[in-house]
Amino acid sequence: MAWKDRTPDEKKKAHTEARRRQATDNNHTYEVVTGKGTRLTARGINSAKVLAGKDGTFKRKESK
Repeated sequence: MAWKDRTPDEKKKAHTEARRRQATDNNHTYEVVTGKGTRLTARGINSAKVLAGKDGTFKRKESK
């Protein structure tokens, strides 16, 4: 179905699904350094944020 043929409700639902998929994306791995300096690997952006904590950092690993 073409985007222009969708009703406003269908468009809203499609946007919501896309955001949900993006927010729960576990396809990427992240290098995490905690506030104490511990190096970890996390799968998914939300896990990386939690593991890094307030003072830690995280960055996405390059896919090979």
